[in-house]
Amino acid sequence: MVLKLKDVIGHREIVQILKNAVQRDRVAHAYLFLGPQGVGKQTVARAFARVLLCDRPIDGDACGRCRSCQQMAHDNHPDLHFMEPAGASIKIEQIRELLRKVQFKPYQAERQVFMLEMAEAMTTEAANCFLKTLEEPGSQSVFLLISHRPYALLPTILSRCQQLQFRPLSNGEVAAGLMHVCGLEPEKARQLAPMAGGSLGRAVQLAQGSDQWPARTKILDLVGRIPEMDKVQALGTAEELSADRAAAGEYLDLLLLWFRDMLVYKYTSDQSMLINQDVVDKLVQQVELYTPDGLVAIIEEIKQARDRVLANANTRLALEAMMLKIYSYGGLYNAS
Repeated sequence: MVLKLKDVIGHREIVQILKNAVQRDRVAHAYLFLGPQGVGKQTVARAFARVLLCDRPIDGDACGRCRSCQQMAHDNHPDLHFMEPAGASIKIEQIRELLRKVQFKPYQAERQVFMLEMAEAMTTEAANCFLKTLEEPGSQSVFLLISHRPYALLPTILSRCQQLQFRPLSNGEVAAGLMHVCGLEPEKARQLAPMAGGSLGRAVQLAQGSDQWPARTKILDLVGRIPEMDKVQALGTAEELSADRAAAGEYLDLLLLWFRDMLVYKYTSDQSMLINQDVVDKLVQQVELYTPDGLVAIIEEIKQARDRVLANANTRLALEAMMLKIYSYGGLYNAS
């Protein structure tokens, strides 16, 4: 199901920019939707594609009734083309196939829309090949690039796209989304929202059960083992987390929330202020193993590790340094 722009949760400024572009007939040939994972980049991109292919847009939004809108609702519009990594990367053969389609006129609508998921995964050859199209854009093609690691894209590609920066949703927006998408009661939605870190996608996974959010399941298992780790196990954990580099940032976000909660509880003893409400008992048990200064140091180390990973540094080295810091400040081996 593809939403209309007016139905998107949050991101009102971006939605208005896109609606204005349609109303003023100033649609750019390429857009880059960038921001953290799960905050709604793909949802907005698909809603925008629906407007671009709509036969009779109304106030910059899709009409929802025409043939094109019905096709979009069922994911079968002939002028909407998707591309995502084939394995670990988007390869030059995929870009060449995209360029072949660009040369043809739209089958049904006034334009073709090409949506590139994880655009940063283009190989160097693929990116250079794609750049040629951006340098000589056709009037009947619009490219929607989606990325949570835009720094990995060629600067020349970045400069030829209109960039739209997505930010994490507020807890209120996430809660509203949970009520709308999952039909949760307001109190339950408000309880789950803070755990999602501004991502409605994560919140929906959490609402469907922890097994639907593998990253959180993994981190909850990890924090249960941390107090009894020795140095060798801490380094082994770093190796385990770094094996999936694409997920490392999410692991660190969740780990940061865990130690944030412990620090908050250390100072306030107020469980209502904690984000990890569903596992409070486990969290409270661990608090006594850390000093306030130790928790602050660990939080800073997690933040630094996250920044290093996002900056494309050696993921394993960053996580090894972090895990050794966590080991040194707490746990049964180092309890104060």
